[in-house]
Amino acid sequence: MGREEMSPPVKEFLNTLADLLAEKYFERMDERIKKIPELRRLITAKEAAQYLSLSIETVYRMASQKKLPYLKIGDRVLFDLKALDRWIEKRMVREKEWKREELKGGEEKEKINLKGSKESDLLTLLKRKGRD
Repeated sequence: MGREEMSPPVKEFLNTLADLLAEKYFERMDERIKKIPELRRLITAKEAAQYLSLSIETVYRMASQKKLPYLKIGDRVLFDLKALDRWIEKRMVREKEWKREELKGGEEKEKINLKGSKESDLLTLLKRKGRD
């Protein structure tokens, strides 16, 4: 059996179907690329806000105040994921620092308690001497 010629409506239908399938394929690929940060290094302010758990307004304000690294291409403001990661790392409070702060806070409380106890002991001594 040889290849049979398709009627024009069937051929047109198949071409339209092929175009729709190709379009759907590229839409899905775009969605997948957007979900893979390694493939997309530059992100929008909205995405940066989601990434940093901040509002979009806060992201724009911090960028305008040069508190957040950004890139301007034409009118677009974009954010580099690697630069945002470095920015986060610089501002990360480490466990050791927390422990130091806790220890400092504890030492200060002890000093205040010791000072308070010394003062109360002194007052007790003075009161006793006053009675004698």
